[in-house]
Amino acid sequence: MNTLFRYGHATHPQWRMCTELALEQVERQVNNPNYSSRGNLGFVYIGAPLAECASEILMLLKTRTRVIDWVGTVGSAILSSGVEYRNEPAIAIMIAALPPGSFSVFSGTARLPSPGTKTVTGADAAWAALVHADPGLVDLEGLIHELSGKVEAGYLFGGLSSGDIPPLPQIANHTFSGGMSGVAFASDVGIRTRVTQGCSPLAADHRITACEGNLITSLDDEPALDTLLSDLDVAAEIRVSRDGERLLDALPAGRLRNGLFAGIAAANTQRGFGFADYRVRNVVGIDPLNRLVAIAEQPEVGERLIFCTRDARAARQDLIRMTTELREEIESEGHSIRGGIYVSCVARGEALFGDAGHEMSLIKANLGDFPLVGFYANGEIARDTLYGYTGVLTLFI
Repeated sequence: MNTLFRYGHATHPQWRMCTELALEQVERQVNNPNYSSRGNLGFVYIGAPLAECASEILMLLKTRTRVIDWVGTVGSAILSSGVEYRNEPAIAIMIAALPPGSFSVFSGTARLPSPGTKTVTGADAAWAALVHADPGLVDLEGLIHELSGKVEAGYLFGGLSSGDIPPLPQIANHTFSGGMSGVAFASDVGIRTRVTQGCSPLAADHRITACEGNLITSLDDEPALDTLLSDLDVAAEIRVSRDGERLLDALPAGRLRNGLFAGIAAANTQRGFGFADYRVRNVVGIDPLNRLVAIAEQPEVGERLIFCTRDARAARQDLIRMTTELREEIESEGHSIRGGIYVSCVARGEALFGDAGHEMSLIKANLGDFPLVGFYANGEIARDTLYGYTGVLTLFI
């Protein structure tokens, strides 16, 4: 099967009209031979202003499409092919046509297939999974890591619900808030996933040689704060100061206009083009007396750390790199894209690139026009890791 998934998107202040407008596009595609006339799995992403109507939207989608299985969540911005609806009452839907028995919707009331379970075709029943999660979950990173161990490939993709006013509904055949949900795919579902970073390094990376909780004590056996100041090219005579205000005044405002962050990676990770697999976290404070740096993460001794800042140019280049790699890989295998899901950080989009829909335009320019839905998340999930300031693109082939 190489036909495209059917999809639609719309914005309207009334939930019913918004859903009807998106459904009208989906229904028109039934008679188009380029699209699958049938479907058995629906994806739906709902703009935060319509969050309270999620149950009604789901019921209408099930009734009109006769598709029983639906997954999705709400986001502060909703994405679809070539468009971005930010802080609008919007909806994006996509109906996938997948082999029967090749997916399993899961939530707090419906479990993933047990490890080792096979489908009727002999495929691994839970090979990879799309995951949506509540950003308020305790030990969210631990839960994501645990969940990744329950799928054969260990590969998750997705993101955390976003919006200004909780609760933030998730959809997994039913509507609920809190917890985690999504859909597991069997190994015979063609999926390709990549992560694109949105930060630029300020200097070389370092090895964490001492830390406690979220406090970095030393990097490369040197005081962590001294290393940070050196990476920022603060004058040597100022670096030794114990005066917090003097140190803050000496920081290069131009280089840090988009914030100061720390990228953390496993001990054996070496930074390459595209920022490798660093998980980016905020630098939340410094201690001039004890020469410490505090970050929004609890790293481990031996891990790699690199100070960085958000950078539109680097993010644009990395998104082009990612889409180019995907295009070359898919074409070399003789496949074509049937549909896709893109989950991006709420700090990206217009906030980073300066104009709405920039990421969608770049994806379209490099991969062509294909069905795509997604949302801006409070954190992005890829593999067994919770990322920040990234974009996670998943393609079905």
